Amino acid sequence: MKIVGQQIRLAGSDLSNHLACRHLTTLELQVVRGERAAPDWADPDLAIILERGDRHEKDYLAHLAAQGLTVENLGHIDHKEEARLLAETLALMDRGAQAIAQGALSDGGWFGRPDVLRRVATPSKRWKWSYEVVDTKLARETKATTILQLSLYSELLAKIQGTVPEFLWVVPPGEGFAGEKYRVSEYAAYSRFVMKRLRGAVGEGASKETYPEPVEHCNVCRWFKECDARRRADDHLSLVAGIRRQQRDQFEEWNAETMAKLAALPIPLRERPKHGSKAGYEKVQKQARVQVEGRTEKKLKHEPILPVAEGMGFCRLPEPSVGDMFVDLEGDPFVGENGLQYLFGFAVLDVRGELKYEKRWALNREEEKKGFEWMVDEIMQRREANQKMHVYHFGGYEPGALKRLMGMYATREDEIDRMLRAGVLVDLHQAFKQGVRASVEEYSLKKVEAFYGFERKTPLEASRAAMRYVEHRLELGWGDEELPKPIREAMEGYNADDCLSTAKLRDWLEEERKKLEEDGASVPRFADRDEEASEELDERQKRVAELTEELTTGMPADSKERSKEQQAQWLLAQLLDWHRREDKATYWEGYRLAELNDEDLLEDRAGLAGLRLLEQVLVERKIPVDRYTFEKQETEARVAKDLYCKREKFGSVVAIDPVKRTIDVKKTRKTAELHPTAVYVWERPFNVKEHSEALFRIGEWVAANGIDTAGRYRAGRDLLLRKRPRLARGEVLEPHTGEEPKSTVCRIASALKDSVFAIQGPPGAGKTFTGARMICELVKDGKKIGITALSHKVIRKLLEEVTDAAKEQEQSGVRCMQRSDTEEPSEDIAMARRNDEAWAALESGKANVSGGTSWLWSPEAAFEAVDMLFIDEAGQMGLADVLAVSQAAKSLVLIGDPQQLERPLKGSHPDGAEKSALEHLLGERKTISGDIGFLLPETWRLHPRVCEFTSGFFYEGRLASREFLRNRVLEGHAWLNGAGLWIVPVAHEGSRNSSAEEVEVVARIVEGLLKPEVKWFYGAGNSRRLKEEDILIVAPYNAQVSDLCAGLPKMRIGTVDKFQGQEAPVVIYSLTTSSPEEAPRGMEFLYSLNRLNVATSRAMTTVVLVGSPKLFEPECRTPRQMQLANAFCGYLEMAVTRNPASI
Repeated sequence: MKIVGQQIRLAGSDLSNHLACRHLTTLELQVVRGERAAPDWADPDLAIILERGDRHEKDYLAHLAAQGLTVENLGHIDHKEEARLLAETLALMDRGAQAIAQGALSDGGWFGRPDVLRRVATPSKRWKWSYEVVDTKLARETKATTILQLSLYSELLAKIQGTVPEFLWVVPPGEGFAGEKYRVSEYAAYSRFVMKRLRGAVGEGASKETYPEPVEHCNVCRWFKECDARRRADDHLSLVAGIRRQQRDQFEEWNAETMAKLAALPIPLRERPKHGSKAGYEKVQKQARVQVEGRTEKKLKHEPILPVAEGMGFCRLPEPSVGDMFVDLEGDPFVGENGLQYLFGFAVLDVRGELKYEKRWALNREEEKKGFEWMVDEIMQRREANQKMHVYHFGGYEPGALKRLMGMYATREDEIDRMLRAGVLVDLHQAFKQGVRASVEEYSLKKVEAFYGFERKTPLEASRAAMRYVEHRLELGWGDEELPKPIREAMEGYNADDCLSTAKLRDWLEEERKKLEEDGASVPRFADRDEEASEELDERQKRVAELTEELTTGMPADSKERSKEQQAQWLLAQLLDWHRREDKATYWEGYRLAELNDEDLLEDRAGLAGLRLLEQVLVERKIPVDRYTFEKQETEARVAKDLYCKREKFGSVVAIDPVKRTIDVKKTRKTAELHPTAVYVWERPFNVKEHSEALFRIGEWVAANGIDTAGRYRAGRDLLLRKRPRLARGEVLEPHTGEEPKSTVCRIASALKDSVFAIQGPPGAGKTFTGARMICELVKDGKKIGITALSHKVIRKLLEEVTDAAKEQEQSGVRCMQRSDTEEPSEDIAMARRNDEAWAALESGKANVSGGTSWLWSPEAAFEAVDMLFIDEAGQMGLADVLAVSQAAKSLVLIGDPQQLERPLKGSHPDGAEKSALEHLLGERKTISGDIGFLLPETWRLHPRVCEFTSGFFYEGRLASREFLRNRVLEGHAWLNGAGLWIVPVAHEGSRNSSAEEVEVVARIVEGLLKPEVKWFYGAGNSRRLKEEDILIVAPYNAQVSDLCAGLPKMRIGTVDKFQGQEAPVVIYSLTTSSPEEAPRGMEFLYSLNRLNVATSRAMTTVVLVGSPKLFEPECRTPRQMQLANAFCGYLEMAVTRNPASI
């Protein structure tokens, strides 16, 4: 940032800073204008990074020259000579220079100096060639700030050459200088938005007053001391440990805007908070009181949280044992895609009764795997010797890292499972936080050490410097450098201090527990759960381990070094235990939920908190159905779901009214008189033995015969190999001239020979319509057809479409059957209640089209029961399940769309094993390649203006709108005339899963749409008045759905999941959350590209997005987060903005 003439000239670094903190922009602007001095602060690592960066860039330029490219280097021209730099760069581009190093780009307001501009063959409006930006970044993991800067350079480059570059490139260190390419369009809208916001923040009319709200960037900011001092001077509510922004806003509304005022607020609260429970706000008030008391009395203060709740706080502590371990892991989340755990450490009592520290370093993937195995083996050896020992840690990091490493490396899975089943891992952070209220601003290990008098041997400043050294080099690529002794000793000292401090904390908590018991409180201890799996399961695991070893022996550990066949065989080996990993994760989730308190369950979607008994509805056979009221919250509780309390089944949901917030629960005899204040939803894993055995049979065959050999399971193996469909009679995948999509796919399916064919169907493209007509054509050819999907409902829908297609074509001989325990037969669809009944019907010819879930098609008795198996919603069905059912057919047809709703995974799986079948085939693309499948190219639903957004952001520009859809428009409305996208920005603060402000605006929009003068044209010259059912109102959270239903009882309202497969002339999407930081379930859920795609693509004519402007301003730290925000910002660019005050 600097002043050029009378204008503020901005650069890429200013973008990054503004993204991190708006107050930072204000401070830097004041420095540039001479209104304040910059703090005396220097990045201790900057010199090293600059030196290594220059060396990496020179090496890359030498690499380009060695490839025969002419490199024009303008690095000798100083930054101050901008005019010369810009002129020489443009002259080189005009000449068509192959590579330009250290050139310059500017449009007057922005300036950038990219590392390299490389010529590409794509013509631009200015030349017969064009350029793309290349950046030589040291870090192996590309961060959002890098993409943001390169997006700025690409924007400037587009203005010069008249054509937007297709890609931008990042070249990290590594052999061959393999660049990572990023599609410019997937980041450009977000980058433009941040650029526009920054330009506004430094403009003449910009507000000069911003407040130093605490953000993540504070940890590395040169202004931290100044901002922290101001917050303390203001006695800011952010200083209260654990307080949320929503709670701060509420307390400010109650005139308790400082910590001192909050501490003095009378308890119990007189008013009910707008969001959340009273208990949660009272807990925050008590925390503020203790902090203020400690500050006033100038001493440490703590008190027990009473009453003691079973399973919480001190009740988490098992009986101490001499074999107990105290563990701590050090990791860097920015190494590669999954981070790297680089130091594994633990402390344990030795024979003299003194704590001994042991550790293992890991500076690369192979060492990380060995370090993980070493840690697990150490735990299990001690557990075998002493069944009463436990592993203590502080916070959720260690269990999460162990589970992640288990999934990544597919090793020590049973050992981790046994630990989690038995409750071997003990989180002292939860024990402290739930049991003790202390005068600290955060409940971190470093902050609470003062209470038990722990003194660190390694100064924190030395350990932080060592940590920066290690993590910078890991991110830059460690190479052959040896870890310097001072750095090693400082990091080991830091890690040892954490382990020893954890041990001291456990002892202190035991002393506090003893005091409670002496005061008469009952404090039951944690008792281990059963950790042993069944003998049958143990035997199967041995078989799987042996087969996995056989399939992967001799394969390179790095996936980049494997051949296509090796990768497919490796992936098959990882899928053998897929179902077991999913089941284990389900049990682990049950253990996690059982340990949550009422406040945690209020925030967890599986939870249902604030329960209060209203009445007994009825009693049947001495088992009551009780009605409870509950707090407003996100919950997965649904009719027929089982509810649990502390690992015991509490009852089943009979009815739930989200508007009145009541739930009817059919209790068990054991819980008839029990009335807990919080419960949770948990589903026991299904029996998937047949699925696992099907995968095992395929694995055995491949081990004996090879992955790419003619013979059994060919279609499934082709799927793993991502093979081009094998077609008979010389047929080709490419559409014939003038051939309709339906005819193309029918022709291909008829020629399919022991192979797999995939069809991707974007919204409204008619994938069910197309699939049904394919099936009818195949039945004409005498083929037996199977249908499967994740649900009976989806299967039934496709079967009904098949019968409709047969009638439409006057085709006889289509005999449909469904295998289901719950669906009812119809005139056209027979019903089988047992698997063998369905198989017999296919064999006898009683049925030639049979539908059932994967439990019908995975048993060995179903081997090649049909000629072709159709997998509907294959974008949601896991690759493991599709492979398991593939044995039932000679060929497979996959129909679905991975760009729409995903199937949530529970387990942690090796890379590639977590994908759905269609995701596996698509690879890194959003749409399927024409050499392995077919994209239905036209939508029969979306108006061209809606389709432009859907196609551009979700389908790589490959989806078109049928011409007749242009006639579907609205007329007669005050502002929603025609068709397309609108946005209504509604400012609000502190809303998480519900927003009264948005409910009110949505109600006004609906009122306007239902006026008699508003007409919807559903065809040329054909119109009618809009009805309630013509408007879909969508929200991401159940709590907002409840509020919308209460205010608009006649409307179609639901979450995104409810409306997949449906359509309406108008869609209103209420985003609900005030800011990205307040979004329940995180950014990945609220900004999900799949969910935004489904929500907006339900609309035939009009989409109205209602939401907080702050949702378009997330602080993105990764390219993935930028991709998520990009679609929102793209919508903002394409939409018409309407002021809510004018509605």
